[in-house]
Amino acid sequence: MYKYEVGQIIPAFMGHAENVYFNMDNGGATMFVFFQSPTMKEIEQFKSGKEFQIRFVELYDVIMLMAKIGDLDWMDAPYTPHLSPDLTQFATPTEGQGLGLTLILVDATTGQIKSIRLLGLSENFTRKLLGTVIKNAEKPFNINSYNMNIAKIYSQYPTKKLVKMSNDYCKIN
Repeated sequence: MYKYEVGQIIPAFMGHAENVYFNMDNGGATMFVFFQSPTMKEIEQFKSGKEFQIRFVELYDVIMLMAKIGDLDWMDAPYTPHLSPDLTQFATPTEGQGLGLTLILVDATTGQIKSIRLLGLSENFTRKLLGTVIKNAEKPFNINSYNMNIAKIYSQYPTKKLVKMSNDYCKIN
């Protein structure tokens, strides 16, 4: 497990493409949001007290996660547990417990971490997401097919359509 801090510069993040990356490990979930030179208004949307919504839908054996952070537009990130080497156990949450999600905003130009926020996802959302992840993990996996399926999803479904297609969501104020 790697330790991240606000203000820290991660050389591997310098020059990163603007996108969202979601991953899970035995300790929870992490969502990296890479913005090119984020504005103060964008950075502000990642702070505690700002609304956060997360949804998911599975298409073509790809789990698509969508997030709405503050008043920013919906963003999406493809996911498969097959590419999560540190996910070796699927712990079902106990009653009243949900998955911890670390939300990290990175300046993709400089590689600097601009914001870190820990969120607790609802028990219901966590159970549904983990159920989908477990089913997905049991399917055969081919990286080339996975990448082609992601391209197919992006060519057929804008993010707003993916949001409308999703039934499971968690909203945090």
